[in-house]
Amino acid sequence: MSTENNPNQPQQPVMPPNPEDNQPVAPPAPDQQPVHAPSNGKAVGALACGILAILFAWMPLLGVALGVAAIVLAGKAVRESGKDGKATGGKACGIIGIVLAVLSLVLYLVLFSFGTMAYLMAGSTSTEYLSSLSTGDARANEADMEAVAAAEYDRLKNKDAALIQQIAASVDKSFASAAHYGLADLGLDPQTFAEWMLTDFDYSLDGAYDNGDGTGTVYANVTVRDATAFANAFVADAQAALDSGQLDGLDEAAMKAKLGEIYASSMAKSTGTTTSYSGISLVQQGDVWKVDQDAWSIELKRLLGLYY
Repeated sequence: MSTENNPNQPQQPVMPPNPEDNQPVAPPAPDQQPVHAPSNGKAVGALACGILAILFAWMPLLGVALGVAAIVLAGKAVRESGKDGKATGGKACGIIGIVLAVLSLVLYLVLFSFGTMAYLMAGSTSTEYLSSLSTGDARANEADMEAVAAAEYDRLKNKDAALIQQIAASVDKSFASAAHYGLADLGLDPQTFAEWMLTDFDYSLDGAYDNGDGTGTVYANVTVRDATAFANAFVADAQAALDSGQLDGLDEAAMKAKLGEIYASSMAKSTGTTTSYSGISLVQQGDVWKVDQDAWSIELKRLLGLYY
């Protein structure tokens, strides 16, 4: 008899599933320890050096050195940890700083060349012109010119409020055009910097020269705050903050604020002065000598180191 579909026929027993068959398979043990993200110290250093390169582009050698350092640190940071916003920003600022430093050097050379030519021309022309005047008239003319120049230098020495505002506006404008943000972004007041530059300002006149064509120049030895010493102090303090890790993990806004604190601190302790040779260009209107304001504005920026 066929046993197919016979309900009375005993069935083969069904084996229960093996619990071990459903156990999750453990992944193989990792061959290496977890890799920790490298420190962003070089990226932070690149950004800090880039910003400093822009700040001190008016000092060509220092600006170029800081710009190169920013580019090198940015490259190392990218190789070690991949693309990083701080590294990219530092490289860009470094390039800008180098370009501005080169432009500052060219500008200084041009101003020096023109100044030398003007001095030589003024000497020869004034000699010919003054030879046609009596000694008394020549001395009176020189005295009038020196009085006008002395009045302008006295405005600097006495920290004339209007002149302080003019210098502060020039500082902020120059800084903003170079760095794409103003001194206020570092928490600094441009007027405070202008007043700091004129602290201990002094001068001594060194001759007046009438060109004989309605123009002339009065030269002077001028004492001003040593901007180079200030820059060195700032760079040293900023580097110390970088080495100690004070700038690690800061975003751009916080880093600017920190650099602003260091900037102000460096100003407070930089009290040395330096002597520079300066000249005020004059124009004659009738019998009255007046300051050539356009030429004086350029000379004042050079004198105070405001090309950055």
